[in-house]
Amino acid sequence: MSLKAHVGWLVAGCWFYFGLLGSLSAQTVNLPLEFQHIQEAQGLSYNMVNCLLQDRDGYLWIGTYSGLNRFDGSHFTVFKADRERATSLGNNIVQDLCEDKEGNLWLATDDGISQYSRRTGQFRNIRSTGAQVLGQCLNILCDRTGQIWFSTARTGLFRLDPKTNKFTHLSHQSAQVASLSNNDITKNGVLEDLTHNGLWITTEEGGLNYLNITSGEFVNYRNNPNQLPVFQKHNTSALAIDGADRLIFSDNTDQRILFYDLTKKTVTNSLALTSQTGRSAFPMGTIVVDHRHKLWTSSWTYTMFTIDTERYQAQEFFHDVANKTSIAGDFFWTAWSQKDGTIWLGTVNGISYTNPEKTFYQIHNLAKKHPALANGWGLTSFLEDDNESWWLLSADNELLNYEPTSGQLAIHKMDSAPRDDYRFGLPQLVAGLNQDEFFICRTRSVVVFNKRSKRFSPLALPPTIFSHADDFRTMVRQGDLLWLFGASDAIFSYHMPSGRWRTYGLPFGTEKVKHDVWSAGLDRKGRVWADVADKGFIWFSTNEQRFMSGPPQPAATAYSDHFAFTTDKQNRLWTPVSGKGLVEFDPQHNTYRTWTEQDGLYSNECKAAYADSYGQIWMAAFNKFSIINPARKSVQNISLQLNESNIGYVNYMFPLRNGNILTTLKNYVVEFMPRRVQSQPTPANVLISSLLLPDTSIVIHANSPTLHLDVFRNNFSINYSILNRGYQPYTYLYTLQGYDDHWVRADAHTVANYTKIPGGDYLFRVKAVVGETETLETTLPIHVDTAFYNTRLFRIALLSLFLALLYWFYRYRVRETARLHHFQIQTTRLERDKAQIQYQNLINHLNPHFLFNSLTSLNSLIITKPKEASVFLRKLSVIYRYILQNKDKELVSLQDELAFAQNYIDLQKARFGDDLQISISIDPACLTRLIVPVTIQNLIENAIKHNILDEETPLHIQIYTEEDTLFVMNSLQKKDFVETSNKQGLASLKSLYGYLSGRELSVVETTTHFLVAVPLL
Repeated sequence: MSLKAHVGWLVAGCWFYFGLLGSLSAQTVNLPLEFQHIQEAQGLSYNMVNCLLQDRDGYLWIGTYSGLNRFDGSHFTVFKADRERATSLGNNIVQDLCEDKEGNLWLATDDGISQYSRRTGQFRNIRSTGAQVLGQCLNILCDRTGQIWFSTARTGLFRLDPKTNKFTHLSHQSAQVASLSNNDITKNGVLEDLTHNGLWITTEEGGLNYLNITSGEFVNYRNNPNQLPVFQKHNTSALAIDGADRLIFSDNTDQRILFYDLTKKTVTNSLALTSQTGRSAFPMGTIVVDHRHKLWTSSWTYTMFTIDTERYQAQEFFHDVANKTSIAGDFFWTAWSQKDGTIWLGTVNGISYTNPEKTFYQIHNLAKKHPALANGWGLTSFLEDDNESWWLLSADNELLNYEPTSGQLAIHKMDSAPRDDYRFGLPQLVAGLNQDEFFICRTRSVVVFNKRSKRFSPLALPPTIFSHADDFRTMVRQGDLLWLFGASDAIFSYHMPSGRWRTYGLPFGTEKVKHDVWSAGLDRKGRVWADVADKGFIWFSTNEQRFMSGPPQPAATAYSDHFAFTTDKQNRLWTPVSGKGLVEFDPQHNTYRTWTEQDGLYSNECKAAYADSYGQIWMAAFNKFSIINPARKSVQNISLQLNESNIGYVNYMFPLRNGNILTTLKNYVVEFMPRRVQSQPTPANVLISSLLLPDTSIVIHANSPTLHLDVFRNNFSINYSILNRGYQPYTYLYTLQGYDDHWVRADAHTVANYTKIPGGDYLFRVKAVVGETETLETTLPIHVDTAFYNTRLFRIALLSLFLALLYWFYRYRVRETARLHHFQIQTTRLERDKAQIQYQNLINHLNPHFLFNSLTSLNSLIITKPKEASVFLRKLSVIYRYILQNKDKELVSLQDELAFAQNYIDLQKARFGDDLQISISIDPACLTRLIVPVTIQNLIENAIKHNILDEETPLHIQIYTEEDTLFVMNSLQKKDFVETSNKQGLASLKSLYGYLSGRELSVVETTTHFLVAVPLL
């Protein structure tokens, strides 16, 4: 049958066998394999696994039928093909994996081969070697010289030199006997010879081949000069190498596994396999050698074996649909063996892993033989027979005799007596004096069972017993005595040799009050103890022949169900209490301590406890267990995949003679081996696998360079874990150095979350603790860009700007203070100038010259023109009135000033006649603008005062506006001497206008004109 047909048979037929093998009865072994599983529900991209590879960094790579996975022990990073990205995985069906000398990954896929660069995180896909299209590739191998070897379906073997990208095709050539014997190289059919420069190859029809890489020649059945027995024209598959000198492969034609000594070149052994299924164990698909030299095999007929290569003994194991701890599928293509003994199997239904060396429990499912056990309250009591068989009682009043080695089960049904209803802890088995008999305590009766006759008989009880007791709760044997406890006001003892009964009162006063006894037992000194509801412990004093009371139990546990207590080496009593934890009582100091989830227990819903011979206390809470070490104050927790959806039962724990502990879980009996728990876990390092951002994830490799994150990526999560699978969980601790100021205890959580991390350089550090072992630290340097407003340069610039502004403000204040001081001085001066101008104006108009000239003109008019004299006098009075009225005003409108100036002009015209020519041209829009009072009059008077006026050279004065300026211009015909001028008029006006408007009054003098520009305010 061809490989392609085999693969098709596997894919199409595996589901049929999944259901079929679930009903097959497996061969019972001393310590069956107990598997745990990693599947799609845990993040695996696809359950059908083709290959497994642990890289140099410690990560596990998993090739599936739908993508490539990298696993750190808790988190998966999945790579898949993306036709939009040329650098993504070339094909999702990954058949085989290898790692080259640079740490890059090489993949054989259903569409050629691919290389994954750990530096860039990108794939290089090779689908042809030029003219040769590769198609499906089943094997790939990275040899120790750096060459890449791979095989394709039906086209033989290829070699790739990564340095030159040169391909060499080695195929079957009928004319060359030293060529490959057959092009159909089987999956798992290419291995490197560890001592010579060669490859071992299995083919479907051409048998075993050996390639001498140096010469390029093949040794096979066609070219076998030394007539070596391994080279025959047989169907061969499933290559493996044990150590460096033993080749192992499957000869499917002879249906045997061959062991070939590479040094002696002889077949040292061959092993035929016989399956309990009745099917052939060949052709073989997979043979893997673990670090203990044990073989793990899987065939295309869905049979699986482990083989002890020292004794060449094979043990078959099965996939059982009804058993969650069996292997997940009935075929595996690949396996990987860890240093700690864990074997990982890549099955058609996910990954199953087990560690036979560290398995510390064995599960017996009695419901396989007696299905009714799974429907009731399960098993309640246990006794170990001298022949190492087990006697167990069920809550349905059935006595079971179980042979743990053979798996045989015998059932003895007891009659249900009236009022013998179920109570937890009952029915209960107690050994008798005769090894052929034991006692069974029920709620209202005690039964004796004879192992020889297989008959039950009632034990005669005293007639008065039920006047004290409503029912029975527990029974304890102390030498020749049987102690019987119940809901009673008394306790009863039965002397087995004589058959006498005695009654003892409770140590709680003289009143006959009935109290429930939860449980009873013996301490390490052989004394009888009982746990009384709401009261606490009592114990029997042989000297005083009465029961003594101890301290009251803790109030927090008084009103909860108590289960059977156990006694440790220090004679401390440990009581499981429903919902409250595990209560430790020290009789020597009369002290109590309660262990809860806060102390590390898996659950406070404690159902059973037992103290082993190593000083540990085992606690059961349904399918979850805690192992307490009181000396170290440490707790280890484990969970079994049993009865996960059912809590209709109570756990019970019992000792075995070999030091193991038997625990019931309804229909299951689990045998724990405390001795194996004492071994320390194999050291392992924490793997940092990825850094998660809101929009993407970054794959992390060991010894990665500093990871740079921009300023907007300061919220991130870091995934980490340990790949080793221990029975007890790791406790992780991490810190982000530069941000955290302490180690963060994460317990079993494998993600560290950070938000709003400031810019800077950080070092993420993580380690783990399990038991007393602490791993080395694993680190990841991280740089987060600093926001520009948080950079040192920005802060320096900001500080510099602040200091500059502060300096500028200081200078501004100094300058403004100086300016204000200057303004104050200037204001004082201007006020003085203003007063001086006003005073000067008044003087000018009251001085003798002006008054004399005006009166002379008035006198002349009175004689010649009396009416005009009256007008002249009235205008003269208006002038003086205007001056007096506006002497305190800083500004007047231009319109008022022009009206005043017109009166003055009229007086001057009356005096000078045509010798004075004045023209006024004012823009009406400027009439509302402001001007200093008497400005125009002063300028006209100034012009008259300094210039010659006569008939030949009349004085021309023009008054006009342009935009926001008033112009007063006169023709320039200066007098040689001006008698009344003090040279201060124009200067004072300049100062006054500069103060009022910031615009100075300007004076322009040419050879012909004198121009004064007055700013309008």
